[in-house]
Amino acid sequence: MKNLYLLYGGKSAEHEISVLTAKSVINNLDRNKYKIFPIYVDKCGRWNYLGENTKNIENESEIVLEGSGAVCDSISKFFANDFVNENAIFFPAMHGTFSEDGTIQGFFDIMDIAYVGNNVLSSAVCMDKGTANDVFAGNGILQPEYYLVTKYEFDKDKDKQIKNILEKIGEVSFVKPCNAGSSVGVTKVNKKEEIESALIEAFKFDTRVLVEEAVVGDELQVLVMGNNVLKASLPGGVKVTREFFDYEAKYLDETTDHIIPWDLSEEEIKEIQSVAKRAYAVTNCKGFARVDIFVRDSDRKMLVNEINTIPGMTAVSMAPAMYMKTFDKTYSDFLDELIELAIENKKEKDSLTTNRG
Repeated sequence: MKNLYLLYGGKSAEHEISVLTAKSVINNLDRNKYKIFPIYVDKCGRWNYLGENTKNIENESEIVLEGSGAVCDSISKFFANDFVNENAIFFPAMHGTFSEDGTIQGFFDIMDIAYVGNNVLSSAVCMDKGTANDVFAGNGILQPEYYLVTKYEFDKDKDKQIKNILEKIGEVSFVKPCNAGSSVGVTKVNKKEEIESALIEAFKFDTRVLVEEAVVGDELQVLVMGNNVLKASLPGGVKVTREFFDYEAKYLDETTDHIIPWDLSEEEIKEIQSVAKRAYAVTNCKGFARVDIFVRDSDRKMLVNEINTIPGMTAVSMAPAMYMKTFDKTYSDFLDELIELAIENKKEKDSLTTNRG
């Protein structure tokens, strides 16, 4: 059996969603294949080891355990006393900063431990929406018009930055932190008087902010899986009662209606899958990721919005739902494939040499 260490919580605005993801993962792992060891990372960053889990989780409070002391002490204590290296795999289920941005992946690489999902590079690139947009642009992948502004530039001359935004993007736009997920800190701007307050809100979460044109069309999602050989799910979308697919709609609003597959022609489905796989490939993604793509009403062009390298995997999340619908498999099968891809990725890394001789 494999020893699976599930890391969740964390120092990010998506802490609570990560706990919900962990609950779903624990309840869907095959206990005949894995010994499950939850590690709750509190909002201070401390690792709180809960021991082996042997039963389904009814309430997320069951997997929350607050710690004390220094972060480094909590991590060293875990590795000294609790970690079993044999057949060990880490499953990072933390969203946003300090996990989805490549930091925890770098730690796992240094420790020479297998882990589920993306490597350092793909995690860091995709987490930073400004950098990801530049990579898409450099590879000829269509995306909404965007403008990047730093907090330093905004504080130095906010009027100039607002003027630049109006000239390049126009009044109607989305303002979002570069390094945040789950629509945290995102504001839809409908008139120029709202731009300043939207920027101030976004700068609470990052020092770099992206302003994007508001695309009129369907916002769809495609799950891509694989390391070298890729496969894409059917495209999915949601019907929401909100102005855009925000944090509450993604995770808390029970009226959110998931539609898989979305109503597209067969040719459009093939195209959106191809676009998703290309965006995944050029950002060097591994394991899995959810690629968000707009289908513009005016010309049916497909514009890549962003890539989520650790997408939400709660009971109502799109990633597992798209997998199950597309491949006619279970959530448990989904997790099995992710773990097998992690093992494959580790073997490929281990085949490389660090010696010059």
